Amino acid sequence: MNQVGIGELKYAKPSTQGVQIQKRSPLSRARRILQNQKPGEVEQEGQLSVDIVQREDQMIIICPIAGVEKSEIKVAIQDDVLTIRGERKPLEGIEAKEALVRELFWGTFSRSIVLPDHIDRKNINARVHEHMLIITIPKTEDFKTRIIHIENAEGEK
Repeated sequence: MNQVGIGELKYAKPSTQGVQIQKRSPLSRARRILQNQKPGEVEQEGQLSVDIVQREDQMIIICPIAGVEKSEIKVAIQDDVLTIRGERKPLEGIEAKEALVRELFWGTFSRSIVLPDHIDRKNINARVHEHMLIITIPKTEDFKTRIIHIENAEGEK
């Protein structure tokens, strides 16, 4: 039986002499793509992953930003859209052509989130904690959950 090393896949190739089992590295296509990239081509901007948590009095947006300097992150709000932009720069001394596996995104990224009407835009807070960008968006008083007590016909609660 043939041993297949890490990073190799077996695939069946039909031929006139039956099925032949061949080995191919899953990285070979990625290498070809990287090598065929034309100088000056513009890379597409990456999309930042987010979790959005809703609480009674606030919304919280959580984004992974490992490898991004705080000075490289911009958070802005215009009308009802919150936009997060940044850039993850590759480590110095490591060239893209040297990579065997390249799953991390390097380059500029952004994410725009449409916010509900009833938020307190003036008190939005952003901070970095354990490689996560945490944006806290308070809700206005008229949007917070409020319990309405039901009265009896006689006006008693």
